[in-house]
Formats: sequence, C-alpha cells, structure tokens
Amino acid sequence: MTSEPHAVSLGAGTELLALHGAYSTHAEAIGFLEPALGEHRRRLRRIYPDLPGMGDSPADGIASSRAAVDALERLVDAELADAPLLVLGHSFGAHLAQGLAARRPEQVRGLALLCPLVPSDQHPEPHPPPAVPLPPDAFDDEALRAEFEGYFVVHDDATVRRFQDAVVPSLGRFDGDAVEAIMRSWQLDPDPRDVAFAHPVLVMVGRDDSTVGQRQHRALLEQYPAATAHVVAGSGHALPHERPQLLEAALADWIEQSLPA
Repeated sequence: MTSEPHAVSLGAGTELLALHGAYSTHAEAIGFLEPALGEHRRRLRRIYPDLPGMGDSPADGIASSRAAVDALERLVDAELADAPLLVLGHSFGAHLAQGLAARRPEQVRGLALLCPLVPSDQHPEPHPPPAVPLPPDAFDDEALRAEFEGYFVVHDDATVRRFQDAVVPSLGRFDGDAVEAIMRSWQLDPDPRDVAFAHPVLVMVGRDDSTVGQRQHRALLEQYPAATAHVVAGSGHALPHERPQLLEAALADWIEQSLPA
C-alpha cells in the first residue's frame, strides 16, 4: 500500500487540513493561510500536505482524483483518526476537499473552497489587463514575470512580494505527467453532489478568474445548504494572495460557524 502524503503540521487544537492547488506545494497554502487565520491560529492544528505528485509527495502510482482522496484519507487516519476536522482547498485542492468531505460528512465539520475547480462546470473569465502595469524592474527574471502576470490580476508591490514569498518556492516542484493524470481522471467516489453535507461551507471565487471561472459558485450554493459565497471583484485565481484582508474576515466567520465556542 502506498504511504500517506508528506505533510507539515503547525500548532495545536482542532484539526484543519489545507490543500493547495495543482502544480504547487504546501508552501503556497502556508503562505496565504497562516496570515489569514489571524487569532484563530491558536485554536487550530494546521496540517499542510503536498498532494500526490507534487512537492515531497511522490505519485506512487496514484493516477486519479479518487486515488488522491484515498491518499488524503490515509493521512487523516494516520494523523487524527476520527477526530473532527475542518478542510480547506484552493483550486484543484478544493475539488479533492469536496471528495474528502463526501466520504466523511460527519467528521468534516466545515469546508472552505477557494477558487474551486469544478471540472464539470468551468467558465474561465477573460484575464483582464492590470489597472497599473508593473514597472520594468519589478522582476529580474522574465520567466518569473510571466508566471506572475499569468496568475495574478492585481499587480502591485504587495502582490509581487506575496508571489515571491508564497508561490515561487513551489514553482516546478511537481511530476507533470502524474498531475495531469490525476486531474484528467477527475471523477470522485462518492460524487459530492450525491452526499448530504450539512456543516458550514465557505465558497470564495474571483470575478476575474481566468483559470477555473467564477460561475460555478451558483451550483455549489445549491449543493451545500449551509454555504456562504463571496464573488470578489478585482481578483482572479490568486484571490487568496490578492485579497488577504477579505480572506481573513471570511475565514474567521467560517471558523466561528464551524467550531463550538
């Protein structure tokens, strides 16, 4: 049997499993989530895995989203057994987060979906030109500039710094063939649409998301009866990095709904 994914654990308290997106690593999730948790960090043990085929987690033959959720279940069993947990995912990580919640609808007490990939419901928006172009000296490396400009729609000193700190350490740290196979075979078992999930759900989408779009939030509101959705103007697929204050406020509300006082 393949082992559970590599993960980094921070703090103590109620378990929070945070899943990064495709072609990334746990370092990006740490980069945007740790600041956004604010005072709630003291209530939570944060577990940041590298998804299969990314970072320090080899694919080990995992070639589907179902198998990736299997791996996450092994991690949950090894780290916390049947203790209550919150699950948060960004992009493809949000797809897998839905799969884990569908398998454990009682154990997962809250679900946060940031710029969620919904493979059956994608409507990418046009990537808007920046309101203020970056100065020529913002990047020494033109490849990094291109990565930034393709991901972020908010271009300023703060987002360049967050990109350098949280995104750059993950660039290139993936097995492209493995990630493509996992994403191509995207079906989940059970299908989250067929499983009642009554706990609080947070959905945040960027209005200008040119990667997965933003219209999928409507179906997610129908799917999850306790869902709150934010469609955030002036942000794209990098919403967690672009609008950190709004993310912090939304997460605080979600955590307070999900955890007992």
